[in-house]
Amino acid sequence: MSTESADPLYQTLADVFGYRSFRPHQESIIRAILEGRDVFAVMPTGGGKSLCYQLPALLMDGVCVVVSPLLSLMKDQVDAAQKNGISAATLNSTTTADEWRAVMEELDRGRLKLLYVSPERFGAERFRETLQRTKLSFFAIDEAHCVSQWGHNFRADYLQLGEIVDLFPHCPVAAFTATATDLVAKDVKGSLKLRDPFCLVASFDRPNLFYQISYREDFPRQLVSFLKEVEGESGIVYRATRKKVEETTEFLKRAGYKAAAYHAGLSDEERARVQDSFSKDETPIIVATIAFGMGIDKSNVRFVVHGDLPKDIESYYQETGRAGRDGASARCALFFGYQDAAIYRSFLDQYEDEEARRAAETRLNEMVRFAEADGCRRVNLLKYFGETYRPIDVTSEESEREARPATRCGACDFCVGTTPRVDATIDAQKALSAMQRTGNRFGAGYIADVLTGTRTDRIVSLGHDHLPTFGVGADRTKQYWRYLIQALLVQGLATLDADPRFPVPQVSELGWEVLRGKRSVTIVKRPEGKEKSKTRFIRASSDPYSKENLSPRDRALFEALRLKRMEIARAENVPPYIVFSDKSLVDMACLKPRTDEDFLLVSGVGRTKLRSYGSEFMEAIEEFLESRQ
Repeated sequence: MSTESADPLYQTLADVFGYRSFRPHQESIIRAILEGRDVFAVMPTGGGKSLCYQLPALLMDGVCVVVSPLLSLMKDQVDAAQKNGISAATLNSTTTADEWRAVMEELDRGRLKLLYVSPERFGAERFRETLQRTKLSFFAIDEAHCVSQWGHNFRADYLQLGEIVDLFPHCPVAAFTATATDLVAKDVKGSLKLRDPFCLVASFDRPNLFYQISYREDFPRQLVSFLKEVEGESGIVYRATRKKVEETTEFLKRAGYKAAAYHAGLSDEERARVQDSFSKDETPIIVATIAFGMGIDKSNVRFVVHGDLPKDIESYYQETGRAGRDGASARCALFFGYQDAAIYRSFLDQYEDEEARRAAETRLNEMVRFAEADGCRRVNLLKYFGETYRPIDVTSEESEREARPATRCGACDFCVGTTPRVDATIDAQKALSAMQRTGNRFGAGYIADVLTGTRTDRIVSLGHDHLPTFGVGADRTKQYWRYLIQALLVQGLATLDADPRFPVPQVSELGWEVLRGKRSVTIVKRPEGKEKSKTRFIRASSDPYSKENLSPRDRALFEALRLKRMEIARAENVPPYIVFSDKSLVDMACLKPRTDEDFLLVSGVGRTKLRSYGSEFMEAIEEFLESRQ
């Protein structure tokens, strides 16, 4: 027997969760918890955070209390844990009196290993008194960025979690989040009063996600074009307002797609119904407001579409992170227009705190620059989080440190060559010259007016209608010139004034090289007027767990297994991905297990799932193979 197989960690990993190895960083986090240390871990969505507290909970005495802000997520995680043979329960605002008594009885008898609670429930005095009479192993704080007022999703009820250390001084506290800048991380650790925590910031990279960003020209047409590429898959379409959600949902229904709307204007009952239908694969497409968190632990979301610009990069990262949680390939497409940022800016004056308003505007400007940026989407996204892209399959922390930086990922629209580029040197010289001749003290809109020859009262009063650059860009639209100026800023050929309230583009040192004819400029081609961009969607093909890489015969077997999964899920009234993930079904289609030993080799199959579902799925495989002889 190998050392790893003899290790309780690896034995539990295989027997309960059905995996033979840990994902990057999971083992070090788990061992720190087992040693009784506090933990602060930043791990990407889909990186396996839940296993980091579920596995040590099984090996420690007492119950692990998991604090989570998302009620539906709690239910899904409890259902998934129970399917793996873990005794788990939840207490939140939806818990009935009978359910409460049943959970309390299990807690008193020491039969629970995981207890999921909302932050509001933890704040109840009666519940705290109950916990103080209970043997606890440790606390796990999910979505820990919610405790920080500098985070993108601050929740005041999370602040009381800082009392855990005072009330339960002998219990370790493990805080997890998928997104945290250095400022947010410092705030979280301080607010939770973590004691010399084991800190880990994993790579923010989600290598199974394919990123694409396009200008929004005719969104219904663009959306249908995208959906044809992911036909039959489950996904989320985000829109900025309730009205857009309703309009997009109705359009999709008329186009023959099964879709449902989800936003804060719907009743609690309707939202619950839609979410349940989506989780169970009965409604494959859900259209939701980006401001309203989905809170879904659905592992087989194969695409996320943004029909409007997110308000900041953290939100974009969090929302795209709902795709491909099972590790299989998934698609993320963003369609945006210039008016998107203008709409967000119109709300900034509602901030009473000037510092908070400036921070929100800075985050919005960073999102605009990211969407407009030339270069690899993944490189630019990771750069925001202070990470240098290293294109390797990380199997250890050492290899991650030694990997060489790269400028292309090969898994975004820019890297696969679907973003056409054009030479814009002459236009760049015109724009930079207009900035310089107007004194480097006017915004992009004003510069665009000068270039297009628009005689506004202000331009005439300042005499800028007599400049040599006035009207030299009349053959282009104002939108084009604003886009070009943004591209110049991204490429460092222009810089912005330090005051975010008055973003004034100014010629940089590199920009002077362009003006002197010593540097050329290329930009991503942007369609103008009635011209339509021809976006070509490329599927990621390097993922071994992608259905696209299956042979036609194995793909047919996968579909047969998916029907079997749906049949079982409906009978048990649980989402299909809780029975088995898409990744597990792809593995089954490849391995075609016919014995218990073979079935345990399938990714995500532990002994409990073998007992629960092994015979049914192996029979389905046998029937399929016999029918194809």
